[in-house]
Amino acid sequence: MILNKIQKSYAAMSERQKKLADFITAHTDEAVYMNVKQMAQQAGVSEASVVRFATFLGYGGFREMQRDIRGEVESGKSIVERFMKALASDNQDLTDTDQIYNQTLYNLNETIRQIPDSLYDEAISLISSSRRIGIAATRVAIGPAITLQILLNQLIPNCQLLIPGLDTSFDIISTWAKEDLIIAFSFMKKKNFTYDLLSYGKEKGCRIISICDGYRNCVASLSDLIFPVQSEAAFLSFVPTMHIIDTLLYKLSKQEGLYNTDKIREIDEIIERFSNHS
Repeated sequence: MILNKIQKSYAAMSERQKKLADFITAHTDEAVYMNVKQMAQQAGVSEASVVRFATFLGYGGFREMQRDIRGEVESGKSIVERFMKALASDNQDLTDTDQIYNQTLYNLNETIRQIPDSLYDEAISLISSSRRIGIAATRVAIGPAITLQILLNQLIPNCQLLIPGLDTSFDIISTWAKEDLIIAFSFMKKKNFTYDLLSYGKEKGCRIISICDGYRNCVASLSDLIFPVQSEAAFLSFVPTMHIIDTLLYKLSKQEGLYNTDKIREIDEIIERFSNHS
C-alpha cells in the first residue's frame, strides 16, 4: 500500500514530494477524506504537486492513490472497529447476502489489483528452491495455513505446519537456515506467536513470505515477500486469501505437476483406501 511505497521511494523524492509524503504518513486517517485541493493546502504544496506525487508513486491518478490511502486506514482498524463499521454500513435496499457478496467482490478485486504476477513468480521461485517449508499461523489464520500445507505437501515434500499448541514449532526450525522458507499467514497487528516464530526464523537466516492484511501487519517488516490481502468485513473476509492460495498452487502445479504425477496418484490411492469408511 501507499505507506510502503512512500518508504521505498522517500530517498529519491524532491522536497515538495517529501512534504506530501510526511503529511500522508502522519495524517493518514485525515488524508483519506481529502480532495486534491485540500491535501495540497494541508501539505503546503500546489495542487499540481499532489497529482505529480501520485504519478511518481506509480498510480494512475489521485483517485487511485486515495484508494490506497483508504486501504491503509482500513488495515489499521481493530476487530471491534471493523465489526461496528460493518453494522453501521447497513444498506436497507440490499439483503444481508447481497451486502456480503458486494464486500467480498470488493475485497477480491482490491487484492488482485495490488498483487502483480511478478510477485507470484518470485514466490514460486522461493518455494521451488527451498529445502524445507514451514507454514506458520495462529488463531483464525490457522485455517488457510492448514489448507496450504495439505495441498502444497502434495506437490513438494517436507512441508510442515508451524502453529501453537504442542510447542514444537520453535524446535522444528532450530536447525533451519537460508535454504529454508517460512510462509506466514497473519491478520493481527500486534506481535504474537507468528511474529515471534518469524523473528526466530529470521535469526536463523530463513526466507519469509507473508500473506497478511497489509504492510502495517506485525509480520510485514520481517518478510522478504508480502502478499497484501484486503480482508474488510464484520470479522474477516477469507475469500481473497484463498484466491492467493489457489493462484500459488496453480502456478506451482504447472511447474511441478508433471514431475510429481506419481506422488499425486499415490495420495489419491491413500485417500481411496483409508478415507472411505461409509
